[in-house]
Amino acid sequence: MPLTVDHVRALADAIPARNRAMVLAQAGLGLRLGELLALRVQDVDFTARLVRIEWQFAPQSTVRTVPKTPRSRRTVPLPQVVADALRAHMAQFPPADDGTLFTTRCAGPYRHDYYGSLIFGAAVRTAGLPDSITTHDLRHHYASVLLMQGESVITVAERLGHENATLVLSTYCHLMPDSEERTRRAVDEAWGCAPGRPPKARHQPPELREQAGFRR
Repeated sequence: MPLTVDHVRALADAIPARNRAMVLAQAGLGLRLGELLALRVQDVDFTARLVRIEWQFAPQSTVRTVPKTPRSRRTVPLPQVVADALRAHMAQFPPADDGTLFTTRCAGPYRHDYYGSLIFGAAVRTAGLPDSITTHDLRHHYASVLLMQGESVITVAERLGHENATLVLSTYCHLMPDSEERTRRAVDEAWGCAPGRPPKARHQPPELREQAGFRR
């Protein structure tokens, strides 16, 4: 099962202060690790509440390259919880000269293995979570939250930067709200019928009203 909000909070509390916003940003924006590490302050529009994903760091590299597919270059909504975390982070740990938001104590960018394995891995253990948890599970958390809140599969695919919705369906279909119950509710609400009660009879012809036991 995906990480819950409480799990993400536990990871953010367990990780060093310098990296706390990284956990919240990845969980609240659905970023791949390389996209997170390459994020710049100029990619974040606090006024419009949007984040542009235009660059990534490939594994074993700290040189920005374009994301792996055209759809990976995208704009995602900036939730308030992430905006607050980024503002607090920048106040305490100013961005690098090139705008890189997340830097090491030596003011350099993070590599995948250093952040993902050493820093994040240590936070997983401190938080008491299974050792199998990786940074990618924060991306799964994001997708699961959107789906359980009723976002469409197509929208979730766009937010994640997938080429189409097939991968979202195959990976997360078990997390989608019960479609049978939603179908019942949709029809019942359209007919003004609460669960377990007969439909309202105000539009029935007189002969049907009498057959159903209604009296004028």
